[in-house]
Amino acid sequence: MIGRVLRTWLALALLWPAFALAHATTTALVRIELIDNRLHYALSIVLPEIPNRSVELLASAVNGDRPAAERIAEYARQTLSVELGSARCRMGRVRIGGAGANDARATIEIEFGCDASHGRLEIAEDWSELLGEHYRTLGNLGTANGERQVSFEEPLRKVAIDVDRPVATGWFDFVKLGIEHIITGYDHLLFLVALLATAQGFWSVVRIVTAFTLAHSVTLSIATLDILTIPERIIEPLIAASIVWVALENLLVTEPDRRRWIWSFVFGLVHGFGFASALGELGLKGAAIVRALVGFNVGVEIGQLIFVALFLPTLAVLTRGRGASLTPRIASVAVAIVGSYWLGERIFGW
Repeated sequence: MIGRVLRTWLALALLWPAFALAHATTTALVRIELIDNRLHYALSIVLPEIPNRSVELLASAVNGDRPAAERIAEYARQTLSVELGSARCRMGRVRIGGAGANDARATIEIEFGCDASHGRLEIAEDWSELLGEHYRTLGNLGTANGERQVSFEEPLRKVAIDVDRPVATGWFDFVKLGIEHIITGYDHLLFLVALLATAQGFWSVVRIVTAFTLAHSVTLSIATLDILTIPERIIEPLIAASIVWVALENLLVTEPDRRRWIWSFVFGLVHGFGFASALGELGLKGAAIVRALVGFNVGVEIGQLIFVALFLPTLAVLTRGRGASLTPRIASVAVAIVGSYWLGERIFGW
């Protein structure tokens, strides 16, 4: 009875990301530059990820429809606020670009004028009416003291920094970023669940995790060093497809563990390009790239090991007795459902 309850909770836990992050792939990118008392805010939107009505509105604005442009500008004034030195900055011109027939992205650029040039900077936004209820914004904030990675997440969607404080860009900062990225990367974690659900013994786990680590380290380096980059609109559906593939293999193949390390390596190459997006927006140069690449990769591995260390004992408890075959199947079905939902969302924008 206890084992049945635990297996039910496992399935619900694996299904939760599909509902908690229903539109987690609606991710806008932002570039914020503060120069003296002038702030430039540039939002980049992936059009296939947002509601069709928003795509049509942006396209109309770009094509000279003045009411559409004014509607977006008014919405920007209501949804975006900037304060510097405890005084609210004044919003200036709103420019809208992209959104043409052959464009995959649209941009909204806004200028702000502030009375101060130092002190505490607070930026709050809420583009949910335009981008969808559960969107998030990731990007960079550049000041005279360096660049910071910022994120506007539910429920507050606010960023606050001291512009006079130097930016931390040491090894530990990138290690921390890597840990945070993997622990909050639900698609990568569910992929690991699918990979390990049918693992047979310690050395099987070692082979799978090692293959995945080596593969994503290679493509993370390649993408970060700008040797080869692949657009998110291709990588994100492939990551979802890799989750579905491995989960279905668990359900349909007699001995999925036999060559699991091979798929772990192949799909690890894809996931590495996904990891690289966290560093790609930082605009690092010179020695900072090396620190970022090594530190971030170490952080990802630490976060991955933490997850494996927590997941495997739980799996071992649930696979005792009759759960030996039932638990991996329940886990694989749940992962396949979530992965299929993400795949459809990332391709069709559900």
